[in-house]
Amino acid sequence: MRTHLVVVPPRTPLEEAHRLLVQTGVRYLPVVEGERYLGLVGERQLRLPLAPWAPGHLRADPQAPVARFLQPFPQARPEEPLEEAAFRLEAARVGALPVVEGEALLGLVTAYDLLRGLLELLRPKAPATRLDLLVPDGPGLGRVLRAVEESGTPLVGLHLFREAGGLGFRVLLHVGALDVRPLLARLEALGLRPIRP
Repeated sequence: MRTHLVVVPPRTPLEEAHRLLVQTGVRYLPVVEGERYLGLVGERQLRLPLAPWAPGHLRADPQAPVARFLQPFPQARPEEPLEEAAFRLEAARVGALPVVEGEALLGLVTAYDLLRGLLELLRPKAPATRLDLLVPDGPGLGRVLRAVEESGTPLVGLHLFREAGGLGFRVLLHVGALDVRPLLARLEALGLRPIRP
């Protein structure tokens, strides 16, 4: 979540709000009145009404208050998990979520922030080789873990996802070895071959 935000009051002229977006390089501008969060405007909502090429019915007075252009953005709560915010962002097809508690704006989380957080979760904390396996069932998962242990290959990270269509589980193994041939031999004996070795 970003907490150092560029914000504007609701009476800010549209032209000034757009200039602020361009000058600071941000794509979303929270609108606040005192401590109260009112809404969010994105670059797209501000660009079109000011464009000289836009049809007349879409153009707006450059001095119109930015509050007229507020868009309904879903909100995130500060305590919610990363994946919940990501699902909400994707479902709404927006690039940012304001993080709100009560009526106060605490920050803004963007698609880039969520991607960075996801990578942090998936990235192993030590040098590792990645193996991607498709395992048909729960007992197969146990066999994979036994193969890792019996091959003497250090396990650095493990991520597990249910595969769509009843195909079992996608297993991402991060192992602390560059030579994974002993592990591959044990996995192949179980009928498992990495999708991406």
